[in-house]
Amino acid sequence: MNFNLLKALKEKNLTQRDLARIINEHESVVSRIINGIWNPDEARKIKYAKALGRKPEELFSGEEN
Repeated sequence: MNFNLLKALKEKNLTQRDLARIINEHESVVSRIINGIWNPDEARKIKYAKALGRKPEELFSGEEN
């Protein structure tokens, strides 16, 4: 589970669905990334980070799962 990503969503008062809409991503992909089922590539990490006002390394620091 990616707790950093979950925390960032909570701080922005966003749901997974909200994030999916913001970044034009399917909600199931967002869910898989948050749940640690799928590890995103660098481009996707940057996209998520920009949408949440964070640096990629803050969200994807290797602490997930």
